Amino acid sequence: MYKNILVPLDGSVNSQKALDVAVEYSKVFHADIIALSVVHHIKYDSDALSSDIYKGLSTNAHKIVESCRDRAWNQGVTIKGVVEDGNPKQRIVEFAKENDIDLIIMGKTGMNAFDRVILGSTTNHVVRE
Repeated sequence: MYKNILVPLDGSVNSQKALDVAVEYSKVFHADIIALSVVHHIKYDSDALSSDIYKGLSTNAHKIVESCRDRAWNQGVTIKGVVEDGNPKQRIVEFAKENDIDLIIMGKTGMNAFDRVILGSTTNHVVRE
């Protein structure tokens, strides 16, 4: 039924729970899992500050993906991990369309409370699109 499952990751407990669900679906449907972490590059007044913040976010995103790869491996499933730049809401939807994703499994809420309250939930955006 499902061949390609996308799991957007932000390091939150809910994204880890989503990964666990995806692993179970993968076992049942023999589907491939892609774990995606999107680095939201925000421009600050100082290019140096912007660069330092971006490097930290990028490093964190790679650690999140690697940790989730290990978590899936410990459950007997190999996943592909991807880190990309962009607006997470938009990039998740674009990535799903570009990669023939059959199912997106993601947490109801993630780490970014500001984004959820002010701009609307990433999960809600992905569901609407």
